Amino acid sequence: MESILRSLQRAAQDLLAPRMLTLAFWPMVLSLLLWGGLAWLFGSAWKAEIAALLAATPLNDLALWLGAEWLTAYAAMFVLALLWLPAMYVTALLITSLALMPLIVNFVAERYYPDLERQRGGGVIGSVFNGLVALVLYLLAWVVLLPVWLLAPFGIAVSILLNAWLNQKLFMYDALADHASATELKDNRHAGGWRLLSLSSLLGLLHFVPIVNFLAPVYMALAFTHHGLEALDRGRRGLPA
Repeated sequence: MESILRSLQRAAQDLLAPRMLTLAFWPMVLSLLLWGGLAWLFGSAWKAEIAALLAATPLNDLALWLGAEWLTAYAAMFVLALLWLPAMYVTALLITSLALMPLIVNFVAERYYPDLERQRGGGVIGSVFNGLVALVLYLLAWVVLLPVWLLAPFGIAVSILLNAWLNQKLFMYDALADHASATELKDNRHAGGWRLLSLSSLLGLLHFVPIVNFLAPVYMALAFTHHGLEALDRGRRGLPA
């Protein structure tokens, strides 16, 4: 637990550094502009398509039986929001992962681990492939599990778990790619057990918090970088994780 708190604390301190603070808002702002523009251009068409799909389900029969024909239209808006919000969230994470992680890793390494050897077990191609695989699996899982949102508490729990998985899948590769060897990268990405799961879950909660969620992608990147580089450094020195 101490290593988790240390990673979170150092990430919070680093986030306030001028170099990081200038980066912090850009992923979410760019994602919001992108998906806001797409929603403005195609939102009505998307809503109509979803409404047509819902019209072929028992929900439409229930709405007609209740005399609440508007229910299908509102349900379509709800489903659209459940698809739009994670798409915006994932886009912000991908921008952070692909564009900002090299800067973030260098910042953390220079400040805390200047003597940690860079063995470059990963690279840009690996990062892009890792990000695309994570994106596809995350969105597929989100769509398949949409019905769970009818049971609100379970929907929130599923969202937290999916976000935790995505955070870990994206950022652990990028945090270690430059410093770890290929073997160390493979081993450390999936090591950590409950500590890594706890860190991922705590960070996954941030996108539910207004305002804070604008800073969340860069803060997550900093926290995972601290966690990954510290684990790598301790492993090379023969210390317990």
